[in-house]
Amino acid sequence: MDVPPLVTERLDGETVRTRVELGGDDAVFVTPSRTLVYRAEGLLSDESVSAYPHDAERVAVSPGRRKTTFELTYVDTAGKFTVPGDRTDTVLEPLLEGVLRATGAIDDDESVRKAYRFSELTLVVTDARLLKHVGGAVWDDDFESFAFADVTDIDTEEGSVATQLVLEVDGRPQRVKVPSDQSRKVAHTVESAVLAFHGVDSVADLHAATDREEPAAERSEEFEEDDIDPLVDEGDDGESIDRVTSADTRATAEADADIRERIAALEAAVERQNDLIEEQRATIETLVDELRRGR
Repeated sequence: MDVPPLVTERLDGETVRTRVELGGDDAVFVTPSRTLVYRAEGLLSDESVSAYPHDAERVAVSPGRRKTTFELTYVDTAGKFTVPGDRTDTVLEPLLEGVLRATGAIDDDESVRKAYRFSELTLVVTDARLLKHVGGAVWDDDFESFAFADVTDIDTEEGSVATQLVLEVDGRPQRVKVPSDQSRKVAHTVESAVLAFHGVDSVADLHAATDREEPAAERSEEFEEDDIDPLVDEGDDGESIDRVTSADTRATAEADADIRERIAALEAAVERQNDLIEEQRATIETLVDELRRGR
């Protein structure tokens, strides 16, 4: 790996784990404890290296029209740097891995497989867990962690606008809502990581490896085969109860469908508003750039 002499001077004995090219001779170098941003000498600037320690309390990512700004917040200070928009994820994943490891959110030998950003939701898939963060920041102390050691099942619940990734953790379903057009990629990444952690090849094998109990429907079939008397006699009264139960079920299903449609409409409206805000932000950035160039 080619490391400029000025960067080598700033390594303090550390090794570079990742290098990300930013265009020209500029690059980002990620070490175990810091992210170093190298700017090559230009017509109007000298060669420089800026260091961003990984013990940050907050990491925020602000995408623009052409560039993305990374901001790391510490106890008494903050630092920010920009990268080309098409390098955002390539820089984010090793940087975030360093921050999560330095702050104790993941283990020292744990690696980030993939990081997904969806508006106000960030998902980080590691070798051993799924991290979920909701909010303007990509990461801070307000996050949820689902250890793969406690996962016994993986499923998805399809929706028109959003799809829910469902993890059964310690016997309880944990739902993560992601955009439907990205759900297959997210589900595949999470499922692959969980199966690899447990050393199995399929979700069925995961059930067996974790001694997961059979669903209630399967257990009820087994009960029917036993010599157990039904609680309701087979006759007119039983048929009446069946009809009432069916009607109630249909009514509940219709109400649920109506609620889901309303939620989907609200989510679509929010997404449109976010798109408009992003367009306005991009326009402002363009105006600022032109004013700086004297146009």
